Amino acid sequence: MSLSSRSFARALGVIAFALSACAPAPAAQAPAAATAAKPAAATAAAPAAATAPTTTTAATGPVVRGGTLSWAYTTIPLKLDPVWSQARTDGIILSQIIQGLLLPNDQGTGVEPGLSDTWTISDDGLVYTFHLRPGVKFHNGKVLTPEDVIASLERDRTVGTYKWSLENVKSIDKVDDATVRITLSSKVASFLARIANNPNAIFPAEEVAKVGADEITLPIGTGPFKFKEWVRGDHLTLERNPDYWQMAPDGKALPYLDVIEIRQVPEDSTKVLQIQAGSLNGTEGLPWSQATALQSDARGQVVLLPQQQIFFMEVNVRRPPFDDLKVRQAMSLALDRQVFVDRATAGKAEVANSFMPRSGMCWNPNSKLPYDLAQAKALIAQSKYPNGFSGPKLSLPSGNQVGRDNAVLAKDMWDKIGINLTIEEVEGSTLSKSSYAADFDAISGYQWTNGMVDPEQHVIFMFIDPKLNTGYEPSQHAVDLVKSASQELDPQKRCGMYNELQDIYNQDVGGSMTLYYTPSLNYLSPDVRGFLRTPLGVPLYKLTWLAK
Repeated sequence: MSLSSRSFARALGVIAFALSACAPAPAAQAPAAATAAKPAAATAAAPAAATAPTTTTAATGPVVRGGTLSWAYTTIPLKLDPVWSQARTDGIILSQIIQGLLLPNDQGTGVEPGLSDTWTISDDGLVYTFHLRPGVKFHNGKVLTPEDVIASLERDRTVGTYKWSLENVKSIDKVDDATVRITLSSKVASFLARIANNPNAIFPAEEVAKVGADEITLPIGTGPFKFKEWVRGDHLTLERNPDYWQMAPDGKALPYLDVIEIRQVPEDSTKVLQIQAGSLNGTEGLPWSQATALQSDARGQVVLLPQQQIFFMEVNVRRPPFDDLKVRQAMSLALDRQVFVDRATAGKAEVANSFMPRSGMCWNPNSKLPYDLAQAKALIAQSKYPNGFSGPKLSLPSGNQVGRDNAVLAKDMWDKIGINLTIEEVEGSTLSKSSYAADFDAISGYQWTNGMVDPEQHVIFMFIDPKLNTGYEPSQHAVDLVKSASQELDPQKRCGMYNELQDIYNQDVGGSMTLYYTPSLNYLSPDVRGFLRTPLGVPLYKLTWLAK
């Protein structure tokens, strides 16, 4: 008997997320075994209409369709090809345009039907059969076919940063005009989560053939919004997909908005002023020190939502003095993370103990990132740089107040152990390019938000590729443990492996020094309704509307 789509999605989603934006999260537990129950039915149908999630934005009166939503990010996307993208904003925007066979659910706890409305898994866990949702059209009007699925996933197996996600795939075959079969060479615990990840989105076969191994710059997807215009470093415009397959509760097709204009606005204060003046509808990631004042100002709405997000400092381990493990360990020990929480987030965040988000699956409650200034000084004395080191640049995206706050605090703490960095602000897109190219000394103001409903992607990103572009070289034991965890089907054993990897990374200080966990801070104009950002950091613009 095969395992159906609905029960497997439920099995993936047993991890509970902290629903209070600021309350401490409970310790993450291992998921229940995916094979715990096998229902009689072999398939499950997707719900016909989207259920509008509860948000803190007012939703009185009937939904108003149409209008243009303007939204500001510090940096707009640098890449629109999911197999090459590493930046958070890239993924946010791509999630509005493209879709895979499956999608992460709105709670960030499991998968749900996407371009495949039902699927089955063989008893041996090696054969996944996906039935395509009927009538789905790409943004160019072409109807979705198995050939599109095969072409897209075959490209994903050989091109880009996320080839690992399909490395266990033996074959991808067309069963009939509405069915695709994927056969694995070995079992993969996270395979459905991998399929739901942005890099495995589906594009028209002819577009895949046209671009080949080159980078996609004009994405043609099946999502609620389609690409219209991209002026790098300035703005990116999306427009409503009139053929979108998902229905709203009123029986009409989503989305509600006609247009989304994504603007690059580096300075946080400018974003606030534009929202309060009515020339901008929303933004995120504003300084926590402003949250209380903004909450009492009727010219905008503050929306706090749970999110699997961490803020960290980043160093390039190829460059001195970060090339010395003892120096990196000393720098981590010198960071008083409670001070960061108190001063940089006004107490709204939680001290971090791991590179994994506290509300995510397999977070290790026993991992430690202690503060010990005396031990930090002793490690510097034992390092290759016993007299300290001066000169490296601590870069942050220009205008990013959180990055500034973190940089100032970190510099002061590192000065106390003789590691003297110079703070510099760099235009956001330029700094992102430098990060991709590993051309930096240290970076402040960056954060990670889980993009996959499974810890695997985050772990691979830290240990295997691209290792945050820091030059970190983990031990062979750590690499083997990453691979073993991907194949382990017992949830408790698998989480045990991820727990050990969190401890290994803390000991290695592999280029990233986690600071704190935060909820999502969103600031909206008074007329925005229905806004939701999932715990994976993705705004559901398809459910958002404007009350005017």
